[in-house]
Amino acid sequence: MRQHKLALAIATTLSMGTSSFSYAQDESVFETIQITAKKKSQDLQDVSVSVTAFSGNALRELNMTDSVDIAAQTPGLNIGTPVGEGNNPSISLRGVGLNDFNDNNEGPIAVYRDDVYQSAMPGLTFQLFDLERVEVLRGPQGTLYGRNATGGLVHFISAPPTEDTEVLFDLTLAEYNQIKTEAAVGGSLTDSIQARLAIASNNHDGYVENRIGEDANEADSRAYRLQVNFDITDDFTALLNVHGGKSKTNAPQYQHLASDDGAGNATSDFYGYADTDGDNFAGEYNRQGLLDIDSDGLSLKLNWENANYTFTSITAVENVEKLHQEDTDVGPYSGLLPQFGSKNEQFSQELRLSGSAESFDWIVGAYYFENEVKGALDLDINYPGPLIDAITGAPEGTFGPDLVPFVSYDIDYDQDTESYGLFGQIEKPLTDKLTLTLGLRYTSEERSMDYQNLATSNPDAVVNSCLIPAGDVCGLVGDTSYPGTDYYFNFTDQNPAAAGLTTIDDDNISGQIGLDYKVSKDTLVFFNIANGFKSGGFNGGFLDFTDGVTEEDVAFDSEELTSYEAGIKTTLASGDVRINSSVFYYDYKNYQALTFAGLSQFINNSDATLQGLDVEVTWVPGDNWDIKLGASLLDTEIESVVVRGVGTVEDREMVLAPKYTVNGIVRYQATDEISAQLDFNHQGEQFFDITNSEISNEDSYTVFNARVGYQLNDNWKVSAFVKNITDEEYRVYSFDFTQSAGFIQEFYARPRWVGVNIQYNYY
Repeated sequence: MRQHKLALAIATTLSMGTSSFSYAQDESVFETIQITAKKKSQDLQDVSVSVTAFSGNALRELNMTDSVDIAAQTPGLNIGTPVGEGNNPSISLRGVGLNDFNDNNEGPIAVYRDDVYQSAMPGLTFQLFDLERVEVLRGPQGTLYGRNATGGLVHFISAPPTEDTEVLFDLTLAEYNQIKTEAAVGGSLTDSIQARLAIASNNHDGYVENRIGEDANEADSRAYRLQVNFDITDDFTALLNVHGGKSKTNAPQYQHLASDDGAGNATSDFYGYADTDGDNFAGEYNRQGLLDIDSDGLSLKLNWENANYTFTSITAVENVEKLHQEDTDVGPYSGLLPQFGSKNEQFSQELRLSGSAESFDWIVGAYYFENEVKGALDLDINYPGPLIDAITGAPEGTFGPDLVPFVSYDIDYDQDTESYGLFGQIEKPLTDKLTLTLGLRYTSEERSMDYQNLATSNPDAVVNSCLIPAGDVCGLVGDTSYPGTDYYFNFTDQNPAAAGLTTIDDDNISGQIGLDYKVSKDTLVFFNIANGFKSGGFNGGFLDFTDGVTEEDVAFDSEELTSYEAGIKTTLASGDVRINSSVFYYDYKNYQALTFAGLSQFINNSDATLQGLDVEVTWVPGDNWDIKLGASLLDTEIESVVVRGVGTVEDREMVLAPKYTVNGIVRYQATDEISAQLDFNHQGEQFFDITNSEISNEDSYTVFNARVGYQLNDNWKVSAFVKNITDEEYRVYSFDFTQSAGFIQEFYARPRWVGVNIQYNYY
């Protein structure tokens, strides 16, 4: 009899279903799963959705700690960390993504937590704890979900309150003195009230050695979630969710690769420094810095069901604050010293009404979203005196031999967003095997921004001192009638050149049409055409008119994606084999492509096309074996995009979009108590920059992980694990600062990580 409870079902699960691969006493190892991907209860294999999902137990068995970890076992999903571990992630699904790390932007892949859209980029890397499941839906979303999404969504769903008492405790002890805990308790408080409280923490020392200071890339995070469900009547419930988290560590540090000493030689950077020890987990960082992210939120979900329809209301507030002090020059000199601060507040209200008529199922909904982002950015650029002599043409020795303040930015911005959406979808059976799906959405969105980059914060900095006085004292702007300015950039209504440009108003109608054909009780084929939309926005980094940036350049246009997708879901070999696969073609208009202008991120619009295939296979070759394999093939092409300082580049691949990936899990149940598991992820060659430069190219790599578990009894289990068995060294991002400071930042994934885990469950 098959006893193990881990379902290797990481393959195919959705809304109200858990992982689909678990053992039973009958011949089939697949449970009959009821899901609500289309906001109604259906069997997973009957739903025309391309999806990968994980049960909460599977997340633990795969040693997934943070939200970004799910990419390793999700075909087509890639997540980069452009500003270091624990900070704003860059999420790409089937090549659709945005690698902008400005806190005022939103990505085209929507992230939900317990039915609530999460807009704040700094809040999207969070600890996974006490989850029922995670769902990844590919393709445009909008006719069933509140916030419209161009390329897909990721939904993290917490374990709900239950009537029966449940207790969970999970402890991990690992390298770098890691202590990670997860605990939850839930059950009935009265006959009509159930509650669940969950807490988590993760602490470990830094794994990047600082040869002149404190080590970096540590962890110190904690989180909580309290859910209380009220059964007000037999058909009316209210679920209150109060949650929050905090992470406060030394700022993550990167690796330094010298590329230009100021004279065109790659022997050092502008400061005369080069890290030549060959150790990708060590450096000399004179600025310890700080990464401090606080989040809290509250939601209230009302659900009223009767015989004819179901009404759902979800009201939510979310707040995220961030302070990041970075050692950008990644060396022993105080060369590039930025500080990124932001405060993000959002409110959302979603209303849904669904039901069934005699011949079709229907759902209609309305969504309201408002968001305010306040940003405070500072940047000090200090250059060696001889370099400033050369830049300014001053006589040799004018600025001395030491570091001299060259530029000082003091930036404040305030961005407001207000969005309304109306959406609906119907499913109409045409025959007993063929079903037609029609969906429609209307979105109206208004966004405004006030932005100022002051030059007066340090009037003694070289460039600042040239801008403030009248008369073009340095020959910087080329006109002796220059009146002087207090601003590097002033994007407010006070500036006549910005009048009428500080507000964006977008309206869009999108939709979906699909056909499902049930070939047999075990095989479904489907075809969908869907539109995705994301409104325009504002560039909010280190904007500087001396880099050639004008007021007309600040806003960027909305993007639209049309998806053509065909798929098949089939179960074979008496239930021992399941194959789910989709092919797709995306026509991407006005793709929001990230480039750079000076030291600032800068988004331009460009058309692109994407095409590819996703496949997931689960197989049970014998009583004691589970095998799951996944793969993606992807071809992307950006027609052309303007890169400041480079010009127009054409026919480029998208960022974080490898041509192929392969992932898999093999699990063996040796005895009723002992299990062994090996999982892997292979990434093909990919780029971190839209120009597809050689330095932004990362070669293919493979990461292996292993776990051995021993089930002591029904409640206790102990495991030992190794992550990155071969200690593979590979980059997860890079930035080229050659023109600004003569070096390249490189961000490496974690080294090999060995630990033990103890789990206790009572239910």
